[in-house]
Amino acid sequence: MELQTADARHEKTWHQFLSELEKQPRLRLAAYLRSVHVKQRCFEKWLYGRGYSVHDAKSRVLKFRNESDTLDPSMSSAPSILPVRLASEPDVPIRPCDLLTGISLTLPDGTMINIRRGSADAVVSFLKLYSGEGVPCSD
Repeated sequence: MELQTADARHEKTWHQFLSELEKQPRLRLAAYLRSVHVKQRCFEKWLYGRGYSVHDAKSRVLKFRNESDTLDPSMSSAPSILPVRLASEPDVPIRPCDLLTGISLTLPDGTMINIRRGSADAVVSFLKLYSGEGVPCSD
């Protein structure tokens, strides 16, 4: 059995809440936390410390639903928030001066990307992969 830190548990709970919010935009945080047996006060302190906001998350979900309904009604069930976490490589140290935090990107196709923390090389590599430049040759 793997033991998780409180920070990791709260992060996992937040992403699960966001996933449920996609399905039920009117879901209340307090009710969700009770259902998963998480103390509301501790979780809200963690949210505040991270700069996360339930109000912002709900407004993004509703905005995405409204936009996708007007563009293509069949896409209203597509997720808008996809957490991605890559395993860090222990042999590649990241210098503090290379670490970027709080990056928000809006790509030409309208895709919005928020990166909480990553190296400059990782962000550039991600953008190359997204644009198709970083795709390996299949000769």
